[in-house]
Amino acid sequence: MPFTVFLSYSVDAHEQAIVWRIQTLAAAQGIQVFVPERSGAHLPSSRRSALLEDQARQAIDRSDCVLAIITASTGTAVQKELSYALGKNKLIIPIVEEGVPEHFFWNKFNPVFRFSRWDANPGKVEGEVSAFLARQKKDKDLRQGIGAIVAIGLGLLALAALSKK
Repeated sequence: MPFTVFLSYSVDAHEQAIVWRIQTLAAAQGIQVFVPERSGAHLPSSRRSALLEDQARQAIDRSDCVLAIITASTGTAVQKELSYALGKNKLIIPIVEEGVPEHFFWNKFNPVFRFSRWDANPGKVEGEVSAFLARQKKDKDLRQGIGAIVAIGLGLLALAALSKK
């Protein structure tokens, strides 16, 4: 089962660049990143909103963790997605823009990555996030491997007990 990430973001053009870089770096690590559509312009407004929210909830349900890009222009879609993910006990990893006031909501998460639009190294935070996700994927793979070994061991014990009867 692949390691999957839901990436919550607003529609700010600067965020779009971060979204693309994270998605590309994660894919190189074998990590699937779901990026919700923010337009749906071909649908009526109320239907578009309900459809996009339903797609986001389903993707969050399937995800191993949720990345959230938090900027001064973070919209209600991001807030709804984070509230839903929190209710599902998902690992939430905020990526907070420098200058955004401290907030009790994301300060309780660990780690919290920070970025600046004016950083001399524009890919720095994306690299840090990608490395973190790679470690999370490795941990999941290890847990799944151990689970498989335990299941095989239990199966062999059951077979041995049946063969003695």
